[in-house]
Amino acid sequence: MTVRLFIRIFIFSCFEIASQAMAADASRCYSIENNDRKNYCLATVKRESSYCYSIQTNNLKQFCLAEVKSEKSYCYSIQERDFKNQCLSAF
Repeated sequence: MTVRLFIRIFIFSCFEIASQAMAADASRCYSIENNDRKNYCLATVKRESSYCYSIQTNNLKQFCLAEVKSEKSYCYSIQERDFKNQCLSAF
């Protein structure tokens, strides 16, 4: 599996988790084993950007900040083109 493919799979799985997390409360986020996904879930459910800063994957961190702070400018720091476009289209 190439790195680029792995990144895409990771990103799309994050979107799936995020949509599930929106319907759940924060307690459900704590059951997520992957720390980046857990922090993304907590940030979006609680609407607290501090969790975004704990995310190690830069693209996901920038996406998280854009979403939680409702600021499109964070999207421009995303390196993966498809992910950046998806971020920008949210605004």
